[in-house]
Amino acid sequence: MSDAASSAQPANTDKAKVGRRKLVVIAGVVLIVAALIFGWLHLRAGRVFTNDARIAAHVVAVSSEVSGRIVDLQVRPGQQVRAGQLLARIDPADSRLALERIDAEIARIEAQQTQLRAQQASVRSRVGEQLGVSSAGVSQAQADALGRQAELAAARSAFERSRTLLERGLVAQSRFDEDQARLRAAEQNAARAEAQITGARAQVGVTRAGGDEVEVLQAQIAALEAQKQGLRAQRGQQDLDLGRREIRAAFDGVIDQTFVDPGEFVAAGTRLLMYHNPSEIWIDVNVKETDVRKITVGAPARVKIDAYPGQVFEARVSQVGGAATSQFALLPNPNPSGNFTKVTQRIPVRLEIAQAEGRLRPGMMVEATIDVVD
Repeated sequence: MSDAASSAQPANTDKAKVGRRKLVVIAGVVLIVAALIFGWLHLRAGRVFTNDARIAAHVVAVSSEVSGRIVDLQVRPGQQVRAGQLLARIDPADSRLALERIDAEIARIEAQQTQLRAQQASVRSRVGEQLGVSSAGVSQAQADALGRQAELAAARSAFERSRTLLERGLVAQSRFDEDQARLRAAEQNAARAEAQITGARAQVGVTRAGGDEVEVLQAQIAALEAQKQGLRAQRGQQDLDLGRREIRAAFDGVIDQTFVDPGEFVAAGTRLLMYHNPSEIWIDVNVKETDVRKITVGAPARVKIDAYPGQVFEARVSQVGGAATSQFALLPNPNPSGNFTKVTQRIPVRLEIAQAEGRLRPGMMVEATIDVVD
């Protein structure tokens, strides 16, 4: 009886030790799990995570500004281009012919202006010569009139003297009649001389009026000059049209897509290709509105890109949107039925990220974790 009791006591002691060890292990596991949960919660509280994110860039759509046929397309998707490099060429034949027509019309107008200026110079020369002759005629007529006036004065004096002498009976009637006839002839000559002065002066006026032809020719030259200026404006527009038929890159970039092939006819506004600058990229992140209060500009972030699993990239918050993405929807939902379901909205946030040897491309999906900065 005592042997059985003594053998049962060590067995119970071993079971008690095993039970305590199990309790210790369970307690340790609980503590570890609690610590992990606490750490995870703490970490989650200090970070904002989202997988609603993608890489973005300024993808520029290049369109034709003129109509014509594509005669050359020098790029393909994925090709690197430099600023100023020729991307595509539209047939320039029509524009060149239009330029030649305008140049010919300008040359015709300039030749016509040259002819009118020559006529103008001829008229000026002729009018100048005629004006000199007419002025000389006026001077001659005035000199002749002075002589006739002197003759008239002498004839009048002789007539008065003869009349006085005739009244006294000191001269014969024939002498009186002769002096009277001489006086009448002198008066007619004086009147004729005055008329010649008037005529000579009128001729001067007519000659000067001939100078109006110079003004008429000048007006014609000015009208042709206005036409020429209009043609020059058309030429500038046509030259601009010719320049637009060569589409060149505005910046260094990479071709994303082309939409036309050589030989196709395109209208103004037709999209030809798209390209972007790979060095200017960022990440567009849509954050829940409940988390946006935790994000500030300048906060660091870590991103994982689906294309490169296991690799972490550093980023930084550069901009927090001012409105939810739903405000930019093409079809807004005003909820006219009154049946409302509350949905957490998304606020756009932009992250700055450096290009990694050209591997980061617009549209790649991203998982972003943004640190909360107090």
